[in-house]
Amino acid sequence: MKAYREVDGGGDLFSALDHQKKVTQKILGILKLRDLIDWESFRPVLEKVTGYDTKDWSIGGRRPFDPVFMFKVLVLQKFHGLSDEATEQQIGDRLSFMSFLNLRLGDEIPDANTIWDFKELIEKEGREGGRKLFEAFHATLTGEGLLAKEGSIVDASFVDAPRQRNNREQNQQIKNGERPEEFDKNSAKGRQKDCDARWTKKNNESHYGYKNHAKVDAKSKLIDEYETTPAQVHDSQVFQKLVDESDNAVLGDSAYTSEENEDYLIECDAEEFLMRKAYRNHPLSEADEKFNRGVSRIRVRIEHVFGRMKQLGMDYVRSIGLRRASQHNSLCNLVYNMDRYAFLKS
Repeated sequence: MKAYREVDGGGDLFSALDHQKKVTQKILGILKLRDLIDWESFRPVLEKVTGYDTKDWSIGGRRPFDPVFMFKVLVLQKFHGLSDEATEQQIGDRLSFMSFLNLRLGDEIPDANTIWDFKELIEKEGREGGRKLFEAFHATLTGEGLLAKEGSIVDASFVDAPRQRNNREQNQQIKNGERPEEFDKNSAKGRQKDCDARWTKKNNESHYGYKNHAKVDAKSKLIDEYETTPAQVHDSQVFQKLVDESDNAVLGDSAYTSEENEDYLIECDAEEFLMRKAYRNHPLSEADEKFNRGVSRIRVRIEHVFGRMKQLGMDYVRSIGLRRASQHNSLCNLVYNMDRYAFLKS
């Protein structure tokens, strides 16, 4: 008869604490951010965009969660690609999540509605809280010399949204920039209708949603600038919003190649490394192919950025509308930069 190790399911407080310590030591990803990021540096921005800095708390009412704490909840959510409901559940269930938020067993945690309300609050009335938070951390990266500006790479990645079930007439109205009247006759149904997202196709693959256009520092692979658009907007239309006089050299694929963009780079006094494009009856010369190979070896670094974001589940937005998609991209770009910063610092 074989003798097996028995598991009694019991254990004292010290055993539980020892178990928690072992778990949190093994999970490095999000806990690296906990220890390396100066979270209090975001407080002035958070208090301003939420309006907490001017609110009179002496009049009573239930006080909200600390804004820095709620911001960390959003970082946790984006790092793991979770819905609001899943974020609530995981915070209460996973020791590593509790450790990241400095929570103890039995502490109050925000529910899904509270998480949603906080995201809405920081974007309320055009406050652009997501972008301002991105810019706050961007200032830290610049101050530490991590954005070298020796070379910048531009590209875009699809961010898919929940697909809509509309009839042909409704889809045509949306495509024309109109909102079908029947959407607002039923407010519950109308709230679930996205009139900003668009269909597009690339390499025989259909996408519905938005695009995250980004400019990435070629040396550090940190996101320097970004813009959110519906999915059908061509990459070249956002080029001049991403590039400015601070760029010494700009690399991009052939989608960005045009006389207008080349002239703009001359105005910015930036070197142009946009991949050459072949045309009908005008194939690439040997020199052009050699040039493209050289650019491609560096340009591929931005694919590493989007690959990491896809790995974290950042290529899908669960909300409705361009405003919320923009906030999603802002927070995802910020969290990616935090993740990259932790890698560079460790």
